Amino acid sequence: MNPRVRSTTILVLAAVVATWFVARPAHGARPPVRSAPVWSAPVWSAPVSDGPWDLAADARGAVVVTSRPGVRALDPAGHERWSVHLDGLVEAPPALGHDVVLVGGERAVTALARADGAPRWRAPMGGDVHALAMSGAVALAGDRAGTLAAFDAATGAVRWSVTFPGALWSAPRVDTATGAVVATWHQTDTPAVRALDLRTGALRWEAPTATSTAAPALGPGVVLLAIGDGHRHARVEARDLVTGARRWQTPVPSSFEEAIEPAVGAGVVAVVDHFGVVSLLDVATGRIRWRHDLAHALIATRMVLTPRRVVFSSFSGEVFVLDRADGHLLALLGRHRLGGYAVALRRAPWGRPARLLVALRLGAWRVDLRRIP
Repeated sequence: MNPRVRSTTILVLAAVVATWFVARPAHGARPPVRSAPVWSAPVWSAPVSDGPWDLAADARGAVVVTSRPGVRALDPAGHERWSVHLDGLVEAPPALGHDVVLVGGERAVTALARADGAPRWRAPMGGDVHALAMSGAVALAGDRAGTLAAFDAATGAVRWSVTFPGALWSAPRVDTATGAVVATWHQTDTPAVRALDLRTGALRWEAPTATSTAAPALGPGVVLLAIGDGHRHARVEARDLVTGARRWQTPVPSSFEEAIEPAVGAGVVAVVDHFGVVSLLDVATGRIRWRHDLAHALIATRMVLTPRRVVFSSFSGEVFVLDRADGHLLALLGRHRLGGYAVALRRAPWGRPARLLVALRLGAWRVDLRRIP
């Protein structure tokens, strides 16, 4: 099953699944519940009647991929800038560049004009495209057939293309200082992480992962990986970005999913496994600063890390806020309070204090901008 798909049936069953996970044996200490700030009303809400799938944001606003299928652009105040219908979309986060928006599709990748959504170019791929990234004048697209391709962002001309066994689900990560592209290949007997040259696509290094591995994350000079075999053997490890040599490895309780995205910031990495165990580790040493069990199932989530908070959503549509200092549960926003299921999160790169974009489906069909408690 596509780990990004959240069909109506899956979401209706989510509460049942979450209840089962609450009853299971805990993997670690539950986060202490303390008197916590209350979620305030949204700063703004933007109706998305055709149902948001995922979104991306930068200083110029947010772009939402919908199940119509279509693509909508919102400004930082939540006003719609443009909306276009686009056949063949798949459920994948878009990638934002200065002049184009990159969206994934059925055996194709499409670039739209950032200004008005007009089609710029479309390139065929060997499988459905879920892994997208932009880096300056380069557009990157990875598909379920195991191909990662680099295109000229303005014209769509192919710069290079590589294929390895497996499928790409999460966006490749780009380190502009070293000119490296890091991506993970899943759903194969030989799952692996690979670092490629951004300019040529040449393989710089590769290392084995395992069947239940999260998206890669980049820290200062390192690639951070959350790896599991699906049978309670799991670890977080750091590899040197230039050489691929392993710097440290730390055992964690359970495995991950392809569409779980860890977060890195200010010397720490936050990871959450598919049973809802959250760990905060030191990037330099791998030392666990804290670990807490929220006992909620996860299939796909994007972790958000701020100077004071760790935020993520569960399979059953709740949004959790933990204190970054010690991991205690500060706030929980459930689907009843939201009016729908949280299907995608992004930290909003505008406004203070820290703010969160939340895409909702089933009940409420909208995107909210909220202050993080």
